[in-house]
Amino acid sequence: MLKRPAPRTESQAGLFGTFRKLKKDKSGVSAIEFVLIFPILVALLAGTVDFGQALIVSRKMNQIAGTLGDMVSQKSGWTTTEVNAIIAGSATIIQPFDQAQLTIQLAVVDVATDLTTKVNWAKAYNTTALAKNAASPVTISTDIKEAGVQLIVVKATYDLTTPFSTLLKPVTGVTAYHYNKTFIMRPRVKDTVTLD
Repeated sequence: MLKRPAPRTESQAGLFGTFRKLKKDKSGVSAIEFVLIFPILVALLAGTVDFGQALIVSRKMNQIAGTLGDMVSQKSGWTTTEVNAIIAGSATIIQPFDQAQLTIQLAVVDVATDLTTKVNWAKAYNTTALAKNAASPVTISTDIKEAGVQLIVVKATYDLTTPFSTLLKPVTGVTAYHYNKTFIMRPRVKDTVTLD
């Protein structure tokens, strides 16, 4: 013999009625979806800001190295005051980012008959300038070396820490971006560039 379920009490009937109403009510779904999607949106925004700043600094570093090398190549003789002014002016390209993180090595290197290179004169920004007869700060391909013709070598480095770089370390693997840009050029007027 089958047993009939006991009739619902008034409180049980009210509870089941409320449950049925909640089951049909969809008004809170958008709030729940927003709560689930919001962290993803924040991560995308952080990544966009972070990588955007990294790309801007990369472009600025290329401009610094290229501008400095190109300007020094345009005259056959410079004074220390002029070269220091050109280096300081080139360093302002990094703004609005912190110039204190920027280092620049400018070296005019001699190319010997056996195509070895050594520094003839050098200047620097936020670091120590290379000594005369020191090795070139950059490895120079033999394809561009010519005995008796000096080369202008620029090496610029920068460390960028962004607001989100630490947060994104699990994704990027770094807490700061390191840039090391180089530029090599021959003198435009004569085969040498002197410093008075």
